[in-house]
Amino acid sequence: MEDIQFENEVDNKVFDIIVVGAGVAGSAFAYSLGKAGKRVLCIERDLSEPDRIVGELMQPGGVRALRELGMEDCLDGIDSSLVFGYGIFKHGKGTKLSYPKDSNGAIINGFSFHHGRFIQKLRLRASSCENVFMVEGTVNSLIEEDGIIKGVTYIESKKKDNSNENKENSDDSNNTTTNNNNNNNNKDLIKEVRAPLTVVCDGCFSNLRKSLVPENQPLLTSTFVGLVIKGVQLPFQCHGHVFLVDPAPILMYRIGSDEIRVLVDIPFKCPPNSELKEYLETVTAPQLPESLRESFLYALRNSPLKKMPNSRLPPNPTPKPGVLMIGDSWNMRHPLTGSGMTVCLSDCVILSKLITQSNPSINFTDRVSMERLIQKFTIQRKPLASTLNVLAGALYKVFSASNEHLRKACLDYLSLGGEFSAGPVALLSGLKPKPHILAMHFFAVAFYGVLKNILPFPTPARIRRCYQILCAASEIVVPLLRSEGVLKYIQNICIILRLTK
Repeated sequence: MEDIQFENEVDNKVFDIIVVGAGVAGSAFAYSLGKAGKRVLCIERDLSEPDRIVGELMQPGGVRALRELGMEDCLDGIDSSLVFGYGIFKHGKGTKLSYPKDSNGAIINGFSFHHGRFIQKLRLRASSCENVFMVEGTVNSLIEEDGIIKGVTYIESKKKDNSNENKENSDDSNNTTTNNNNNNNNKDLIKEVRAPLTVVCDGCFSNLRKSLVPENQPLLTSTFVGLVIKGVQLPFQCHGHVFLVDPAPILMYRIGSDEIRVLVDIPFKCPPNSELKEYLETVTAPQLPESLRESFLYALRNSPLKKMPNSRLPPNPTPKPGVLMIGDSWNMRHPLTGSGMTVCLSDCVILSKLITQSNPSINFTDRVSMERLIQKFTIQRKPLASTLNVLAGALYKVFSASNEHLRKACLDYLSLGGEFSAGPVALLSGLKPKPHILAMHFFAVAFYGVLKNILPFPTPARIRRCYQILCAASEIVVPLLRSEGVLKYIQNICIILRLTK
């Protein structure tokens, strides 16, 4: 893929906005604002193609947001695959769930792809905008004066300069001189740049999060172990697949013409690779369908294991004028539902409109103006973000073996078809974000489990089990609703009924 062109000198340039990070959120946000006439400096630690095992499946809601940003064609030319829904499997029994249909009766689709290829297309599009200046460097601190963020300091990458110096000084006699010059220039690598607004979107491992919201740190929920299997077909073509195995679900989807991503969730402390391979071979592999088992074992024995921590991070407003946070640096949920890119791209759409369509222009250094901007942003993003955040956390808990009664009830509920499956999938797609509809379906699953357990006759043991199911459901969803600040009346009802604390 074509290399990203980045700037070496920005000292004499004036910027309206600094964007820290050029991942999904950073690239999309920089392009959106640059296209609207804002002069944007985008600083990314490493502009080479990233190699990650998440951020590879985009729900239809994310595709819609990408289209609104004018970047939908970034999905072209990367060997992406169409996704029309999900298949959920348990003990060989599968349920196909399709996304909603559009006004013409066609199923709306998402996409799956290699994360790195997609990121490079986004970066190329952003850097092609004349108002966007892409810099390779590591931001190490924010510039703060009188409680207001004025810009950033960063260590500039010298990849291009070093490569040129190596070519010019290939003669051994010049090596000592070159090394001395490099040592003398180390001080010059630290740059300082200022702008009225700094937007932090440097990902899940953000090194600026602690300085902005020290009380809001990610909570590790599990670890994904990733493999790629080849030469096989998934049961439902053009669908993501969730296999409900013990102790936690496995996710599979196509990322290339002959490549299927496998993500095994490890809900406990992830062991060393030697122990992990033995665990995957003896515990995980036997629970997979026979058609996929041999390919899984082959990849396990012949490919390196890749790991990615899965964390939950509720969104808390940044308290300082002159700075905002978006993307995984600010808000995360379990990646089982593949909704991360949908949330961050939707945030880019909302925030860029608030900034570019504001009349008069927002004074980013004024505390009151920033509070108003953050309040509007929070209100507009809440329906989608809270729905997908709660859905991801709830589904992960329900699909885990520790909640077997709820897991079985959920699968049976979805298998009923009609609105019982269409409603939840519409929520998952990111096209119909309504937290109260999510809560309705979640408790409908719980009551369906109660009904299945109490029949044909309500014995004391069955009544006790039904109460335990309702308590388990409440203990899953109420903390998630509380962290998102939505549906307080449902939280209160569960507390009054003593289903949770």
